[in-house]
Amino acid sequence: MSQAALPPHLRLIGTDDPEVVANWARSRLNRQQVIRENRAAGLNRSLDPTDPRWVLAIRAYSQLQGTTLTPERRQRVMRTARQLGIRPFDANLIVAIVQDHARSGLALSEAQGTLTLLREPEAARAGRWAILLRWAAAIATAAVANALLIRWFLSS
Repeated sequence: MSQAALPPHLRLIGTDDPEVVANWARSRLNRQQVIRENRAAGLNRSLDPTDPRWVLAIRAYSQLQGTTLTPERRQRVMRTARQLGIRPFDANLIVAIVQDHARSGLALSEAQGTLTLLREPEAARAGRWAILLRWAAAIATAAVANALLIRWFLSS
């Protein structure tokens, strides 16, 4: 293919008008700011104040004596973790994160990003009596439905 067959080079026009150049620069700057904000929002790893991991971290932080937990206070924290549905392994990691931040002199709020790396607690499983009550309600409902169906068939 010869040079003559190629389309002419494109060139930017209007670059001699300062107002046009300023508008282009402003629009480009605005686009870059939007991109930066979107990326920052995507990296935001703050926890909901009611998130069980955050609640346990605050509880553990309040139980610290300096940078350590006494065995009694650790048991209280672990009891709270169990009530919140947090596994013992994750609860110990949360305590370690809190202690590390206390030793480093960092604010507890800076631990939120690290806490989001832990598995979210599963919803608390229903107790044995709650399961039995559900089964009893299902059986009673089925019995009433059967009785109504039999009555309807016999009345026809």
